[in-house]
Amino acid sequence: MFTWRHFLWLGICLVLSIIGLHIMKKRNLPISKALTSACIAAILSEIIKVFSTIEMVPSADGSLIFPYLPMNHLPLHLCSIQIPLIFYARFTDNEKGRENVLSFMYPSCFLGGIMALAMPSIFQTTIKVEQAFTHPMAYQFFLYHIMLVTLGLYIAISGHIKWERRHLVNTYLFTYTLSFLSLYTNSMFASPVYEGGKLISVEFWPNFFFTYNNPLGLKITTETGWRIYLLIILAVSALLIFLCFVPLLFKKKKNV
Repeated sequence: MFTWRHFLWLGICLVLSIIGLHIMKKRNLPISKALTSACIAAILSEIIKVFSTIEMVPSADGSLIFPYLPMNHLPLHLCSIQIPLIFYARFTDNEKGRENVLSFMYPSCFLGGIMALAMPSIFQTTIKVEQAFTHPMAYQFFLYHIMLVTLGLYIAISGHIKWERRHLVNTYLFTYTLSFLSLYTNSMFASPVYEGGKLISVEFWPNFFFTYNNPLGLKITTETGWRIYLLIILAVSALLIFLCFVPLLFKKKKNV
């Protein structure tokens, strides 16, 4: 993180996003076609991720070998859950449902993708920084997230949605519901250690939605510290989402 390789990838992603948005806007690409392309990109991304990270692990007695996908690669992060949302938005016949999902996808794809690119956890959990241009996971990570950023921005400017305050409220409800559910999934997929029937430690936790720990590596050692951290990320996310909607709502009000 924050090496010349990271900054080079950021530069590449910026250029790709600008070119992609320019082409889509110039051609006035229908949102359905943009979503179709996103569906294809998402499928390829998941195939690359699975076959690049799956591990062959022996059974307890060593007699068998099983393929195992590390839990941090399950599609339950904010950016990963965009995949079923993309498919829903593309293929549903429920226009109101599509609009609600797209209104959530705009800030979550844009902000989630930006944060992932700015703080690529892949270098902490999956590959070394030196593999930034030699490992397929690096290409999967950066290209998938810049696809999300570009798609999010195009949803905002495509004209498919007539933005209203209810879309902001809808996004808050989606975001905080999923954040709360992550408390369950983080515990479900954690690896607790018991001694005499008593929980003494946790060896692994996936940290979906970063609700268990921060992505900057700052240590949280008390329950009070965790509660404060949780309030901070909730407040920051609320502010960032609001800032995403301000120009859209202001433009609508100006045009009325």
